[in-house]
Amino acid sequence: MNFWFWVMYCFVLIRIMYVQIKMVRNVGGGIQGDRVRLTTSVKKRRHVDEDEEHVEHEVEPHVEVKDKGIFNVEGEAYPGGPVDGSLLRGYKDHVARQLWNGVDRGELKLVSHGRKINKMSAPHAHILDVVKLSGLASLVGASYDTIDKGLLCAFVERWHADTNTFHLPIGELTITLDDVSNLLHLPIIGQFYTYPSLDATSATNLLVESLCVDRGAAAAETRHCRGGHVRLSWLREIYEGACNKRQWTVAARAYLLHLVGCTIFADKSATSVSVCYMGLFIDLRHTGRYSWAAAALTHMYEQLGEASYANTKQLAGYATLLQAWIYEHFPTIGNRQVRDEYVEDDPRCMRYVVGSRLSLLASVRMQLDTISLGAVRWRPYEDHKGVRPFELISLFSGYIRLRACKQLYLPERVLRQHGYVQIIPRHPATMIDGDPSTTELDQRWLHFNDYVVQDVALATDVGACIPEYLEWFRSVSHPYIIQMTEGDRLR
Repeated sequence: MNFWFWVMYCFVLIRIMYVQIKMVRNVGGGIQGDRVRLTTSVKKRRHVDEDEEHVEHEVEPHVEVKDKGIFNVEGEAYPGGPVDGSLLRGYKDHVARQLWNGVDRGELKLVSHGRKINKMSAPHAHILDVVKLSGLASLVGASYDTIDKGLLCAFVERWHADTNTFHLPIGELTITLDDVSNLLHLPIIGQFYTYPSLDATSATNLLVESLCVDRGAAAAETRHCRGGHVRLSWLREIYEGACNKRQWTVAARAYLLHLVGCTIFADKSATSVSVCYMGLFIDLRHTGRYSWAAAALTHMYEQLGEASYANTKQLAGYATLLQAWIYEHFPTIGNRQVRDEYVEDDPRCMRYVVGSRLSLLASVRMQLDTISLGAVRWRPYEDHKGVRPFELISLFSGYIRLRACKQLYLPERVLRQHGYVQIIPRHPATMIDGDPSTTELDQRWLHFNDYVVQDVALATDVGACIPEYLEWFRSVSHPYIIQMTEGDRLR
């Protein structure tokens, strides 16, 4: 039986290589058809502050793809895509459609600060208690030095901002609040962060107030970053200078802003962080009042959503979070080793050491196209619950928020990750009650008990779903990315 499996495996691999060659020819020869561009709805989801105009998003506005079908308005569907177009409204501009049509954008540019953050080392002993009180101490030393680009890019191709989930042949999965709690040990309970956008003058004033720096130096730094940002390297200099002067409040603020800028709030600039996040650290006595898990997840969802569209070339956000999530839920995908010295008291992401042999994008695509229910670890943290107990708020269904950016959080779409039988979930549009205000979103989060998922059944089998689920899912999604005949596809 092993012999025939490997024969079939080689056949499929040859088929993928053939498709990749066609993709290269298509890109080189020019493609006729629709231009890929962000739709109005996608633009509304993008939250770009006035102080972030210096960030380059590396978007190609005139990427063309083959048009092999008109969306489902007249009853027609994209080949390989959803038959029912009511769910994935953004599929027309999605990278999955481009791939199915033979156009491969290749690997994304990834933002990772693992080595930068390690330059700061552990916080000075005089600010250690402040860092612990903030709820962010678990991020110190948690980042991977090496990011598996092929692995992450293959999963980004499966992400859909319409549902904030990964779409696979076996249904949907996502990064949940419970995942963030276990992987990073960040608190879920807490308030959302609100702070206005900053222009260069306002950012300079905030830096002078919070870091006790010369106004001229602060203004020069914001001018250098062309807006309300500062370089991570500049923050390291401020931190070291404050430690030498024994200015411990300044040192703590610089350290914490650098920490979140290198991790949960990493943006596409790859070298700087928005000064607006300094507002989190003005009152160091109350930095632990925020839901850091919700903040991290909101930013991660936003970055995944942008990167899933065909004309995007870069992925920001906390790459360690995404990579560790894959390691936990997909034990046979990606190359890593378990640290011998790992103990369950540490964040779960620290359990792994990234292997020296990184993943090939084409190989991971094939693994995901042929994945089975049994290949997923739906509930990987059972032996970690003594350290991070499950919190009911993880089943909150609604919007999570970071400043003005809000993202749908829909645990009813991934009930199997919580040990329940997966049903056909409600349409995300049923959640959108006009344009809820910040106050309304915060009130729902505060009273989360009224908005948790209800009427669910415990699963007796791992990955269980109702009989109608997969048929429905395959009608509204695209189960595969690699184009081949059903007879050639591995079962």
